[in-house]
Amino acid sequence: MLIIFVAPAGLFRDGVARLLGDLDVRVEVACADYRASAFESGASADLLVLDGDRESEALDTAAALRRLVPRLPTLVLLTRIDQPTVDTFIAVGVTGCLDKAESAGSLLGALRLVLGGVTYLPPALLGFAPNATAPPAAPTQPPASATPGANTCVLTPRQIEVLALAARGESNKSIARQLNIAEGTVKVHLYTVYKALKVGSRGQASIAAARLEKVGDAQLHQALDGQLTIKRLLAHMLPSRCRAGEVLFRKDAPSDALYYLVRGTISLQEIGVEVGPGTILGEIGLFSPDHRRTCTAYCKSDCELLSVSATDAMRLYYQDPEFATYLIHLITRRLEADKTRSKQ
Repeated sequence: MLIIFVAPAGLFRDGVARLLGDLDVRVEVACADYRASAFESGASADLLVLDGDRESEALDTAAALRRLVPRLPTLVLLTRIDQPTVDTFIAVGVTGCLDKAESAGSLLGALRLVLGGVTYLPPALLGFAPNATAPPAAPTQPPASATPGANTCVLTPRQIEVLALAARGESNKSIARQLNIAEGTVKVHLYTVYKALKVGSRGQASIAAARLEKVGDAQLHQALDGQLTIKRLLAHMLPSRCRAGEVLFRKDAPSDALYYLVRGTISLQEIGVEVGPGTILGEIGLFSPDHRRTCTAYCKSDCELLSVSATDAMRLYYQDPEFATYLIHLITRRLEADKTRSKQ
């Protein structure tokens, strides 16, 4: 993966470049200034990171590189975080803005979200009130935020449509195709939705959407059908590889992670089952009384996986009703399959 980091030469650029390299062992970081050198590797770039303090030069660079690579994920680092500045960068297609005062961990987290197709907004901007036009509720009534579907009053019907599709894991391109609108229009709608719901990412918007009756119903129907787009989990998962013959985990070992198999074949030895790409592994151990593995997972071929810690998986379970419904449905189906095999 190639990351282009555009910033003035100096200690700041050198230090951030080293942090960018920590994103993954396969990352190459190419540093450039705001002049033509930024475009030398543009066609093969996977991610653009910009020092946004020289605003006009940063905006020109972002716009030019996105013309070269239209869907290039872009994160801007800013000293001044205010609504007009962030709006200006979002308008040229930037997909994330991060305060330079944030930690190195926040930088890496924002990078992973942007690479996963999520728009990252600075937490400092999430405390403002949406521009609702409805009059305030009488003192005897519960707060608007406590009533089901209260946030729908600040969203247009089209924005609710976009949110419903995004919450089901659809990409911006897919949403644009289904609604017959431009992909840029989808991004604008999502940005407005984030502000109205006071969230900073697609994942947080999906969680908020589940509390809206119409969107929540669509999510739960999708989960009950056994469908879950892995893009919903990407922001929480880290890549790993196992060689053929390696044991991913052993029966009775502590259940410390949930896995998603991207490529390869894994054998669950105690029950004689082989699983392939698209399979979630390790979910039963998360809920077993002693939180231990119920099978040994053996790699029959070289495997590529995504993993999320047990703690983060359980946090997502409690926060995301669609993920929780899908996981319960998955566990029930697998327990029923085990019961059927035991009778044969």
